[in-house]
Amino acid sequence: MTSRTLLNLALLLIVLILVALVMFEPGKTPEPEAILLTDLKDSDVSKIRIVRKDRGTIELEKKSGHWQMLAPYALPANDYKVTSVLKLLATETAARYNISVLDPARFDLLTPALSISFNDSLKIDFGNIEPLQKQRYVRIDRQLYLIPDYYYYQLIGNSTDYLDHALIAKGEKIVRLELPDLTLALKEGKWTLSPENKDYSADAYTDLLNEWQHAHAVELRAMKSEDKKNPPNKPLGKQIRVFLQGSETPIRYTLRRTEDEFVLIRADKNIEYVMAADKADALLGLQKSTPDVEPDSESAQDK
Repeated sequence: MTSRTLLNLALLLIVLILVALVMFEPGKTPEPEAILLTDLKDSDVSKIRIVRKDRGTIELEKKSGHWQMLAPYALPANDYKVTSVLKLLATETAARYNISVLDPARFDLLTPALSISFNDSLKIDFGNIEPLQKQRYVRIDRQLYLIPDYYYYQLIGNSTDYLDHALIAKGEKIVRLELPDLTLALKEGKWTLSPENKDYSADAYTDLLNEWQHAHAVELRAMKSEDKKNPPNKPLGKQIRVFLQGSETPIRYTLRRTEDEFVLIRADKNIEYVMAADKADALLGLQKSTPDVEPDSESAQDK
């Protein structure tokens, strides 16, 4: 074996040793594993209760794979919003303490401003802010943890933020649509228009129905106090009724349309759906299709 070969082998050995030092970092203490806030899996949660001091309580329940709000509104919940709340369960904690040897008042935990319960068993109380790390103290049983603060602000938001913004819940099918100026009804597998108007094709019926099936509000808000003065059976304003397959009771909306906004009010749920103003015509009437314009023959020849 020549001296050059020996030198190359020695250099290769040195390189391998350096690579091992970089990869394995001998002598360095490994970082401790992150402590998760809970070991409860989000897939095992079927009930959530959020108690907010001076802001009311939100109750959510999972039914048939989708989340429903039970209070303060009995309506389908926004699954994505609830999923983001469930991430709290597995959030990494920055510190953990035994609260038995601490004063709960120091952390604003005597009467928490916010608490959340999962499955009527696991309860998390939110305290105040740790001044240095700007993280939030939370209590579970006798343990005190520090977690990212954004969960607190997420949970104290408007209760309407937890609602599905769709006018028609996913999986539901319209079988009759009563608008102020027309009615579409499914009879023996065929859609009929009343009053009859031959200026519109079956495609126009389909377009209108699709608009309703997939319509989403840009904002949901609690009913205004002046609207609550009118009982649901005697509403003021034009009425809209949507009948769904398998239900004899329609969804009832009261229409409020001004130059500034287009709102559909569900008095029975005390909620207002604020719609995009440019969607009003598409949701309230049939639209005629624009015919394809044929080029003028003489103009075409000139070209």
